[in-house]
Amino acid sequence: MPTLKAILSQLNHRRKWNASASRNNARIEQEAGAPGAVQWAEVQKFLELFKPFKTQHELVRIGPDLDGGYLVPDDLDGLSAVFSPGVSDTLGFDLEMSKRVKACYLADASVEPPKGMPSNMTFVQKFLGTENKGDTITLDSWVGSHTQPGDELLLQIDIEGAEYDVLNTVSDEILNRFRIILIEYHNLDQVFDRAQFDKMSATMRKLTDTHVLCHLHANNASPFYQFEGRDIPPLLEATYLRRDRVSGDLTPAHIPHPLDQRNDPKFDDMTTPAFWQN
Repeated sequence: MPTLKAILSQLNHRRKWNASASRNNARIEQEAGAPGAVQWAEVQKFLELFKPFKTQHELVRIGPDLDGGYLVPDDLDGLSAVFSPGVSDTLGFDLEMSKRVKACYLADASVEPPKGMPSNMTFVQKFLGTENKGDTITLDSWVGSHTQPGDELLLQIDIEGAEYDVLNTVSDEILNRFRIILIEYHNLDQVFDRAQFDKMSATMRKLTDTHVLCHLHANNASPFYQFEGRDIPPLLEATYLRRDRVSGDLTPAHIPHPLDQRNDPKFDDMTTPAFWQN
């Protein structure tokens, strides 16, 4: 049985959550009606890019329970390296993958080198960016310095909104080295802002050309917002598999997946809504 303190804490979190959701909905309604805002019809086409598909590879969970674990296509044989920009307090996913691949590469300028790294794990104290300057490094430069054409790689990227600039500027040659891409999309509550929308849309279309979206999971750290009858998560974890690894007809994936877990234990779990559907 939960203690009274735990019950009161949960109720307080829920109250703050509901207040934040109300503020977000009001803000988004205002932004959608502002001069120069992206039109809803254009946003709808963008949201359709989030429709996930089932492939011939079943999904497996790698990493710890709750935050830091990811659903990955069971197509891991032959991967040579993992690139993981954005380092958290735990290395659960990277540690588990380090047992499956020859090398793991981590990057983050905001933290010190993690403790407990195995011998095949390398850390660079830099952010991913659009140029090699100061404390930033490009994905092309980072990956190119450690791999060769033909290497099969996995990218796990969680860089707090910088994913759009990074992926929009990565070369096709480097992007196609990644058999599997795990990405957390941020700022999806800014779809009516033209500059932000254009960056997000370009990223989604670029990845859709080369990879198949095979899983989505809403991060429960932020409340969904409602617009035109849809519940839309501001934070989304997405799993992609390169198109040459997919065979047969694509069918819609079942969301949520039985292996999904909430990210933040303080907040209620939330079923990922099919917001890509009309």
